[in-house]
Amino acid sequence: MRYSLIGSNTKLAKQSGLEYLIAGLSLAPHRRGPENVCPEAGYCSAVCNLWFSGRTVTKPVRNAMINRSQLLTEDPRRFRQLLDSDLERFANDAKSKRIVPLFRPNVASDLDWQDLARSHPHISFYDYTKVRSRLAAIRNHRWPENYQLTYSVNERSHHRTIGSYLRTGFNVSTVYDTDYFPAVGRIDPLPESWRFDGKEWPVIDGDKHDIRLKEVDGTGVVVGLRFKGSRRLLDQAIDRGFVYAT
Repeated sequence: MRYSLIGSNTKLAKQSGLEYLIAGLSLAPHRRGPENVCPEAGYCSAVCNLWFSGRTVTKPVRNAMINRSQLLTEDPRRFRQLLDSDLERFANDAKSKRIVPLFRPNVASDLDWQDLARSHPHISFYDYTKVRSRLAAIRNHRWPENYQLTYSVNERSHHRTIGSYLRTGFNVSTVYDTDYFPAVGRIDPLPESWRFDGKEWPVIDGDKHDIRLKEVDGTGVVVGLRFKGSRRLLDQAIDRGFVYAT
């Protein structure tokens, strides 16, 4: 099915005994579009995986991301109308297949989409985020129940803060220097655990799938991600504290 703004995964992801139909909204990331869609962006903007790897290095894909961002900036009302229409069709498509609709609104951004999630209660939303106030809203029961967030650890994150999230059932994502070269069949294993705030926390492989739901990942876990980029960029990312050296 073709949509105006969102992209849908044609394959079904089978996790926890459920089948998910996955869709996402890809805007141009920090400094690549007409406005800042990543309010807490740091060094990640220099090595953004959603801009420098995979299909997003191609001009047509990048132009499509920029065009969506321009529409959001220039005509937000029209953008929301198209997005609502896409999500209604997406939910109906999933219902006809008798599977769970799963939507990631921030594929390459970090905007606040809680109003969108409330408008589509029959769709499960999920995202990574660096915006700590959103996690506070979850703690205070001021966040949509159908919208789950994973905290993105970054060079400004304090280990005590990370530990507090893990202890209260949140999951956090970290990037490691573990080799990732799928083209030649080399994907090295991530560490089994990582120490934050005086405790070892289990690490799960976040590259195996992109379903960041607690019913799939569990709670109080570190979602490990492998750095995708050149050795030069990796060394810089380690020096800046964005990537953890194993």
